[in-house]
Amino acid sequence: MSDQNIEKRPPPVAWAERNSLLYLSINVTDCKKPEIKLDSKKLYFKGRNGDDLDFEVTLEFYKEINEQASRFSVKDRGIDFILKKAEEGPYWNRLLKDNNKYHWLKIDFTKWKDEDDSDVDNPDVDEDEMEEMMKKMSGLQSTNNDLNDLDTDEEEED
Repeated sequence: MSDQNIEKRPPPVAWAERNSLLYLSINVTDCKKPEIKLDSKKLYFKGRNGDDLDFEVTLEFYKEINEQASRFSVKDRGIDFILKKAEEGPYWNRLLKDNNKYHWLKIDFTKWKDEDDSDVDNPDVDEDEMEEMMKKMSGLQSTNNDLNDLDTDEEEED
């Protein structure tokens, strides 16, 4: 059986959002050398977990993001993304361009805030949250698509 006949296995993906940000986690454990490509309209991921299972998915976003201002971090439990929306504004109706439901795509309720729950008095809260999340994400990588710059051998410090 050739590789072309093998169906792509999408990884578990969780997401949450704010007025100017999207939080996205691709939950593939022990993924040592993920292939990640990000542009303003989509995210491509391909990687292998510690059990030698291959995962691959292309996420076409509902609206555009700013890939230069977006970041990601490869950790033992998965890959965490902070994606900056191209246009700040109301919450999106959904993450993906298509309106299909996928069993592997879930809302990350640990990071989710309802749109009307966000701090109306402080419009800079999204920027503050992004900076705070970036500090917490060790080994933060730019999404410049130059995968040769990824140093995946670093141990995560607890």
